[in-house]
Amino acid sequence: MAIVHPSGEGDLAGVYALPEMTLQADVVVIGGGPGGSSVAGCLARRGRSVIVLEKERFPRFHIGESLLPRSLEVFAHLGVLDELEQTFLRKPGARFLCSATRRTNQYLFRDAFGGGFPYAFQVPRADFDHVLLKHAARLGADVREQTEVTEIVRDDRGRPVGVVGKDASGARFEVSARFLVDATGRDTLLTSGRPEAKSLLPRLDQSAFFTHYQGAFRQHGELEGNIQIIVFEHGWFWLIPFRGDVASFGAVCNRSWVKTKRQDETLESFFDRTVAESCWATEMLSGATRVRPVGALADFSYRVTDMRGDGWLKVGDASGFIDPLFSTGAHLAIKGGYEAAVAIDDALRANDVSSARFDTYEKRVRYAAELFLGAVQAFYRGELRELLFLEPQRPTLRRTITSMLAGDTFHDKPPTWARFLKERFPPELRAS
Repeated sequence: MAIVHPSGEGDLAGVYALPEMTLQADVVVIGGGPGGSSVAGCLARRGRSVIVLEKERFPRFHIGESLLPRSLEVFAHLGVLDELEQTFLRKPGARFLCSATRRTNQYLFRDAFGGGFPYAFQVPRADFDHVLLKHAARLGADVREQTEVTEIVRDDRGRPVGVVGKDASGARFEVSARFLVDATGRDTLLTSGRPEAKSLLPRLDQSAFFTHYQGAFRQHGELEGNIQIIVFEHGWFWLIPFRGDVASFGAVCNRSWVKTKRQDETLESFFDRTVAESCWATEMLSGATRVRPVGALADFSYRVTDMRGDGWLKVGDASGFIDPLFSTGAHLAIKGGYEAAVAIDDALRANDVSSARFDTYEKRVRYAAELFLGAVQAFYRGELRELLFLEPQRPTLRRTITSMLAGDTFHDKPPTWARFLKERFPPELRAS
C-alpha cells in the first residue's frame, strides 16, 4: 500500500510519520459544500458510514447564491426542505432586463414543462451550506471541519482506499474507506498536478465581480424573490435578494472590458464604473449601501476530463463549472450529489467499485451540464439572448426556456424540449 500526495507526485510512503489514529468508513467525502453534503446525507440515509472532511470552518462566505427548483427533489429526499422554507426567501422565477433597449421579460418556474416545482430559494451561501452540512451530520455522517486532506492512500493497483488528514490541532489521522468522493470544488483535488485533465471552456473567458448591498431594488409581493439578470454591453449583472434587506449583486464581464481597469484603480472603483455602464444596474442600486468588499474571480468556467475511476468519483465543481448565468453551480452539485450517492450505494452493494460502474453517473451529469453549457454559450454569442427578449414569444419556446431555467436537466429519456434545446444550441467543449 502506498501513501500518495494529492498532486500525484510519486510514492511518498515512509516519508511521513504514521498517522496518530485510524478511522474506517464505507465512503470518505472530501469537501463539505453542497455537493459533498448532498452525497454524504443521501448515503447516510441509506445506512452507509460516511466521513466528511472539510478544510474550512463553516459558516464561510461563498458566491453562487441562487438555487433552482429541481434541487427541491433532493432537499425533500434529505428531509431538509422545511428548514430551508423557514430560513430562506422563495425564488419564483427570473427576470431579464436589457440595458440597451430597456426591454424586460419574466420567466416564472410554475410555467415550466412538468410542473410541480414552482419555486427555488435565494440563499446566502454561508448559511445555506452550513444548513446542509449540519443536516448531513444529523443524518449520520461523521462531519469533520478544519480538517485538511494531505495524502491519498492507494492500493497496489492505484485505487484510492483512504486518505491521510490533519485536523485543526495538528493531529494526523488516516481514514480507511471503500470509496472516495472528491467534492473539493474549484480545488479539484484529484485533478491537482495534472493540468491536462482540466481545461477552460470556449466562449466563457469571463470575469466575475461581486458584493452585497443593503436596500437595493426588489420586486413586490410574491415576485420579491425573483433573480434580476441585467444584460449590458460588456456582459451581465445579477441581483439576488435575500430574506430581509440585503441582496447579492455582481457583474460577469468580458475580457475586453476587464482590460480597461487601470493599474491604479481599486476594485471598488472599477466595479462602480461597471455599474454606471447600465441604466438598469444604476437604478437598482440607487440609494443602496454596499455592505461587503468587492470580490473577483477570473476565467472560472472549466471542464475536467475524468469524473470517475476505480474507487472514486467527483461531484459538484470538482467535476467542472459553468458560467453562473443560469445559477447552475449549486444545482449541479446538489443533484449530482444525489446521483452519485445512488451510484455509490449500488456499487458497494455489488462489491464492485470499478470505474465502469459509474458510466451512467458520468453520462447523466455531463448531459445535464452540457445542456446548460450550450445555452450559456448561445447567450454570449447573442442567439439565446435575443430569444429571451423575443416579443411575441411562442408559448412552447417560453416553456422550453423556463424548464431549462428551472434546472430540469437530469433525464432518463430527454423530453422533446430538451432535445430541441440541445440540437439548437449544441455545447462547444473545445476551442475551435
